[in-house]
Amino acid sequence: MPFALTIFTSAFLLFQVQPLLSKQILPWFGGSPAVWTTAMLFFQSLLCLGYLYAHALAALPSRKTQARIHVVLLVLAALLASRVLPGTDLRPESPDSPVFQVLLILGASVGLPYFCLATTGPLVQHWFTSTAHSSSVFRLYALSNVGSFLALLSFPYVLEPWLEQQEMGRLWTAGFWVFALLCLPVALGAWQNKSPVGAAPSDAADGVPVMKQDAGSGLKPSLAQRLSWVALPALASLVFIATTDQISHDVAPEPGLWVATLGLYLVTFILTFDHPRWYRPKLFAFLTLVLLLASSGLNDIPRWLGIQWDYGVNEVRWSHYALLFVVCMLCHGELYRRRPTDTRRLTEFYLCMSVGGAFGGLFVTLVATQFFDDYYEWLIALVLVALLACHVLFRFAGQAPDRMRQAAGALTAVVMVGLLFVMENPWSWRNVHKGDRTEILLDQVRNFYGTVAVKERRFAKEPERDDRVFFSGNVTHGQQFLSDKLRHVPTTYYARDSGIGETLQWAMSQKPSLSVALIGLGAGTLANYARPADAYDFYEINPAAVRIAQEWFDNLSTCKAGEQNILLGDARLRMEQLPKDKLYDVIVLDAFTGGSVPIHLLTREAFQIYRDHLKPDGHIAINITNAYLNLYPIVKAQAEVLGMAHRHKYQAVDEVRNVRRNLHFIMTHDQAYLKAYPSVNRDIRDDQGRVLRQEPYDQPGLRLWTDQFSSIAPIVR
Repeated sequence: MPFALTIFTSAFLLFQVQPLLSKQILPWFGGSPAVWTTAMLFFQSLLCLGYLYAHALAALPSRKTQARIHVVLLVLAALLASRVLPGTDLRPESPDSPVFQVLLILGASVGLPYFCLATTGPLVQHWFTSTAHSSSVFRLYALSNVGSFLALLSFPYVLEPWLEQQEMGRLWTAGFWVFALLCLPVALGAWQNKSPVGAAPSDAADGVPVMKQDAGSGLKPSLAQRLSWVALPALASLVFIATTDQISHDVAPEPGLWVATLGLYLVTFILTFDHPRWYRPKLFAFLTLVLLLASSGLNDIPRWLGIQWDYGVNEVRWSHYALLFVVCMLCHGELYRRRPTDTRRLTEFYLCMSVGGAFGGLFVTLVATQFFDDYYEWLIALVLVALLACHVLFRFAGQAPDRMRQAAGALTAVVMVGLLFVMENPWSWRNVHKGDRTEILLDQVRNFYGTVAVKERRFAKEPERDDRVFFSGNVTHGQQFLSDKLRHVPTTYYARDSGIGETLQWAMSQKPSLSVALIGLGAGTLANYARPADAYDFYEINPAAVRIAQEWFDNLSTCKAGEQNILLGDARLRMEQLPKDKLYDVIVLDAFTGGSVPIHLLTREAFQIYRDHLKPDGHIAINITNAYLNLYPIVKAQAEVLGMAHRHKYQAVDEVRNVRRNLHFIMTHDQAYLKAYPSVNRDIRDDQGRVLRQEPYDQPGLRLWTDQFSSIAPIVR
């Protein structure tokens, strides 16, 4: 019982602190989703170092020495755990080298406590092998993943909606001290244990088949077996991270995405390490190939045959979840089959696993982000998974009837052809013919802040509609007509009759010169509103977005503003650094149209910064267009706290003018403006044309977002 409780508690705390710290530092890096990927690299790497420590400690001949060293580590970690959340003194002052800065902040705040937690699983299991129940040692690993899974679920659904981050930090510190108290008697028990270090249970102790090359308690694992201990968890880790990115790329990030993918990843560890009945090699290899076939692009074949077939958002999301689950079951099931039967190899086994697990984050963060201009790691992962599934199926081919072998071979061939069909030319999609138009990819780049691209669309029958489109991920962030007549007509979310367009035009009619702040650059469309007497400040965190806006669109170069500045970096941090007498007539917040919403720009503290730099009769205009989150009650609550009146406007799609559906929220003290422009709702009608409800809709009772508290769970559409 003490062993199980200690391992469960350590695993729970390991996964509880990951989202807590990542959320704390997310605003310091502009709310970029890459903060999560980089944080995962840090935690997986530290887990690997913890397993290396456990392996080295287990190699010492004396359990007394092992326990003595670990108790010293526990005491030091408990002392440092009193300040788990990084303070503002660690906040970066420059946007340079974000990956290095994230790693540095996490290491300074939770490095040693997390390292101590990471050592617990393999070390305590090593001590457990000297007990009478040593044959069930691998079930302790399954138990640790149960603790991790419960921690993962508890953060967004139990703790985050009710507690502020400082309160969660204090709870985590208290939990760490409880863990240290639980670990001490286990370490003292190992201290007093006089039995030989390491034991060798029978191969069939728990009824689980193992690979023949490690049969026998004293046989040293082969090089191939050791490589499989690294390669299999590495492939599972790569698929997990690539799947998360791919869903974000295809659908856009949504609430629960990280919980769903990481939860599925952990569940496969729980099942495969608990009992052999959960993993059936032939079944999961077959399911993997079937789901790979569905994901390989061959779903277009029915369309070529004239059959109506299409994937919606839910189908895409759940097909990816299903593929992630079966692939991780396959990888982790094969990993468990190759486990060591000699428990003296236990810590080495876990060390190799941790090295492989860290590979996914390492490859995506340091290789794919730096050298790929899109999410090609997804295609690489699919090919490797197909090869593994084929290997597992052919392993049983010699024992199967001829028809089964033929079926397995045919399915394998179809899947591999499908994958080759997709990967034959990964750049072929850059020039796409869609009906009456051709889309040409002009530029694309990927960095820490995501993928940005620009496409040119040419219409064969209507050349006056030719335009260029700016994409951030899959979200349109600006369009510009190519014809001289329409070139500088505001489009997409910023038409002259949109909420933001009306606000800028009203302010222009009231004053001969304006000072305007635009948070979020995109294609620079709003620069078309500027007059020679105006001053425009563009805030943008992604340097690649600035380059594309300047090279492929001329909104900025032809901007009439007498003064214009591009302020690179997080808008909130840059605005905090402004002199107090720097005041704007209009502040436009345009960073929320995508799925990954920078929450730190919507908190009470953020709006206080905007208010401090707003003239008494000024306007704060917010583009709250979002397909996944209802941001209206969030900004409405902030307006009420500031004591400002507000209006909103919904605008429908107008394809002729390249106007996209949009919803804008404006807060101000200007009563004349509010009287001139009343709010406009979106009517949701049934098949008979009757109005069912109106949007936007308020959600009374929501807790105000602050830097210490924000939860997107209640506003999910």
